[in-house]
Amino acid sequence: MRLKKLELSGFKSFAQKTTLEFPAGISAIVGPNGSGKSNIVDALRWVLGEQSFKHLRSKAGTDLIWAGSEKKPAQGKAHVALHFDNLDNFFPLDFSEVVIGRKVFKDGANEYYLNESQVRLKDVAELLARSRLGLRGHTIINQGSADSILKASPEDRRGILEEALGLKEFQLKKADAETKLAETRSNLEKARALVTEITPHLRLLRRQAEKFDRREELAASLSDAEDSYFRVILRDLILARSKVLQGKEALLQDVRQKQAIFEEKQKELEEKSKSMPASSEAVSRIEQDLSELSRERLDIQRQLGRLEGLIEAAKKVDPQKAKTLEAVLAVKIRFWSKRLEAALKYADFRQARDIVTNTVKEIKDISRCFDIKSYDKILAMVDIIGDDKKESSPYSEERGRFQSSLAKIEKDDAVLRVKLAELRGSDFAWREDYLATQKNLDMERRAIGQLEESLRGVLFEEEKIKLKEDDVKTKMWAAGKNLDEFIKKYFSSSMAEVEVATTAETAMAPAIDFLELENKIAKLRRELIEIGGIDTAVVQEYGETSKRHEFLISEIADLEKAHGSLKNLIVDLNAKISTDFKIGFAKINEEFNRYFRMMFDGGSARLSEAALEDTDITGIDIHVNVPQKRVRDLNLLSGGERSLVSIAILFAIVAISTPPFLILDEIDAALDESNAQRFAKMLSDLVKSTQFILITHNRATMEAAEVLYGVTMTDDGVSKLFSLKLTDAVETIKGVV
Repeated sequence: MRLKKLELSGFKSFAQKTTLEFPAGISAIVGPNGSGKSNIVDALRWVLGEQSFKHLRSKAGTDLIWAGSEKKPAQGKAHVALHFDNLDNFFPLDFSEVVIGRKVFKDGANEYYLNESQVRLKDVAELLARSRLGLRGHTIINQGSADSILKASPEDRRGILEEALGLKEFQLKKADAETKLAETRSNLEKARALVTEITPHLRLLRRQAEKFDRREELAASLSDAEDSYFRVILRDLILARSKVLQGKEALLQDVRQKQAIFEEKQKELEEKSKSMPASSEAVSRIEQDLSELSRERLDIQRQLGRLEGLIEAAKKVDPQKAKTLEAVLAVKIRFWSKRLEAALKYADFRQARDIVTNTVKEIKDISRCFDIKSYDKILAMVDIIGDDKKESSPYSEERGRFQSSLAKIEKDDAVLRVKLAELRGSDFAWREDYLATQKNLDMERRAIGQLEESLRGVLFEEEKIKLKEDDVKTKMWAAGKNLDEFIKKYFSSSMAEVEVATTAETAMAPAIDFLELENKIAKLRRELIEIGGIDTAVVQEYGETSKRHEFLISEIADLEKAHGSLKNLIVDLNAKISTDFKIGFAKINEEFNRYFRMMFDGGSARLSEAALEDTDITGIDIHVNVPQKRVRDLNLLSGGERSLVSIAILFAIVAISTPPFLILDEIDAALDESNAQRFAKMLSDLVKSTQFILITHNRATMEAAEVLYGVTMTDDGVSKLFSLKLTDAVETIKGVV
């Protein structure tokens, strides 16, 4: 993997888009002070995730954006992108080229990108940690921080070495595991506390839910018992109505037949009356009057028969229930008749008008009640049943009127018959035949009357069945059942269609003890009343609380399992970090001594672990033995010597950890010419495994570079680049020579 190029746009002094390509192992960036060389290092540090503005030589994120000049306007954002060649899959990504980018906007917002897809800083940090690219340690070493590894505390030195050895990834995982372990422990305590809190409440809700279940069970049993009860009752009612309807149809057929015979007899009588002698005109008139009286008698007898039936029915039921619409309207009509008759006698027009107005209003009220079928209101308008002085039946008065009329008819009939007998003396033979025909006609009329009387009885039975059906319907409504739906459910047909099927069903149905069934229904209703109503919200709360309790129990088990797994993971990571660190530390220590001897032409140097106070972690101490001196304390070394020690440690780390690239910002500034040549030679040896980007003023270092970038600053304050590939320059010079 190689760092291919660096792109800057609007970053600090690089107002325009600037690209630095790194095709060689060693690339050097040179230029006068203040030209913007270190801004390139800041850009590299920033795009790799630096969060400290102190290390970026700024106070805020907006300070990184080109602020503008008199000739060049300000930019709205700063953008830096690093392009890596990933053909060897150095990065664990399925891309041949990996581009890491970062943007900052005027409002201070930061965005991170990976191959132009926006990601989190955490994603970038983990990727760099797995690839041994980090801000801490040796990826970027500037002039001020070259000596930082010597000034660093033992604990920080250990961190630098761990990052260089690729242990940063495991440290991040360990830190993440420790954070998760603390969160898991906290969540476990909270979950246990919640379980302890809701358990008593759950027991109370469970008892309520059990009562609700018991109530539902009783309600279901009650519904089944009521279904059995109503099913048999309806079946019996349907059968009874079927029989009544069959009898009604047979009677109607007989009535129609008798009426046909009666009409024939009547025609025969009419024909005989036409052949009556002229002397019999008076007789004919009397006979017509008798016939009219006979019809009136028959009609009155029919009405009396109907009233007798209604009176008998009223005796068998509650007197108040005997109040029917017919009786109420009869009373009201008589009342209105008397009122209007009285109004006609008033001399004062206003009084008469008031009576008529009130009567019209009552008639309209009753008409409106008929329109909306509010028959109860009509029945409530008249109190038929009153004190002891009133009749025991609403039909008695009407029966008296009909009886009076019938008596008058009988009286008139007797008078006419006497007159008829006086007139028949002259034409006895004709009248004997006529009377015989009339007698037959009367017999047919009486037969029709008897059939109609039987029909009225059947109609009365039909009305009683209808009342029973209404009563059952009311009881079913009180039990929360709908008659039509009930019939469809149990009889699979409408009320009129179940009669034939019900007949066969009744023959096979077992006998039912209605008393036992009624007692069972009453008992179930009492138990339901004792349990009382239970709010369904309580049952719902029990279900939710129960689910929550089960979830918490499951969550506690999962958290306990996760807690153990995290503890084991931390132990494994500690073992991994400790083992890899010991192996790497020994190798770095060996390389440090080797590079130290090369830089100082002898002597010795080593790194050692030192225990830190109040912690199990060990720090790193540096021990040096400079040749021809007795200096062993790092603080007593000169600036050049400290630089050589820092470079020795740096090269030892590079030799062992082999980072993909390294940025060195003027760390060779304190070296003399001979040491600078040694430094350049070491770079040439290490470039086989590591790519170097150098910020330098040293000629010997420049000579080791294959590509030179010159940085200058124009009069508008913008940094610009000039590049030179030294291998091409050498070939060009050779060609000229």
